[in-house]
Amino acid sequence: MKPFKPPTPIATNSLIGLCVVVQVATALAGTGFADALHFNFGLIPARITAAIGGRADAASALATLLTHVFLHGGWLHLGLNVLFLAWVGRYVEWVTGRAALIAIFLAGGIIGGITQVLAGPADTLPVVGASGAIAAVFGAYAVLFAQSRVASRRLLGLAISGETLTALWYAATWIALQLLTAVAFQGGGMQVAIWTHIGGFITGLLIARIWGRGPQPF
Repeated sequence: MKPFKPPTPIATNSLIGLCVVVQVATALAGTGFADALHFNFGLIPARITAAIGGRADAASALATLLTHVFLHGGWLHLGLNVLFLAWVGRYVEWVTGRAALIAIFLAGGIIGGITQVLAGPADTLPVVGASGAIAAVFGAYAVLFAQSRVASRRLLGLAISGETLTALWYAATWIALQLLTAVAFQGGGMQVAIWTHIGGFITGLLIARIWGRGPQPF
């Protein structure tokens, strides 16, 4: 029997392609352009906070909740994000469809960005990358494809299902990989905006829970 292979993930590949095109253009334009791009279109929590308080242009500031998703701190940052999106995105897209996969991706990026702003409203360093968006896809994947072999547990008096524990393992693994990426970039100005991952992952979990459990081809 041949191993299962989902259909060509058109939406997943399109999102990957867009991120790659932006990175190529940024690299060709030079360091100065990249810095300006990150400053103007990266997510700066303090700018969002100022816009909410009426001290900055709201439209341009809020737009960065979306635009920061397609910017990256370098080829390694992009490469790791693309690798994991390609891995889980095709399965989620197979279950939910192209439009839903894109919606999960964008919702995770935006809500992950909002979570980062709430966690550090005065931060002035630009946050860039699709990590929060991909964390949402991971969250959806964990719900749609999690195996229930893990036994349920009780934590602080609360019953936690095996599927939820599996999803939490996915989250821990994803965040740990992002922290390792930050170590690899240490000294290059890259930092991991941990709350974007948490916000994005929870977003994916909730959307997939509403969607319902999908088939498990493996």
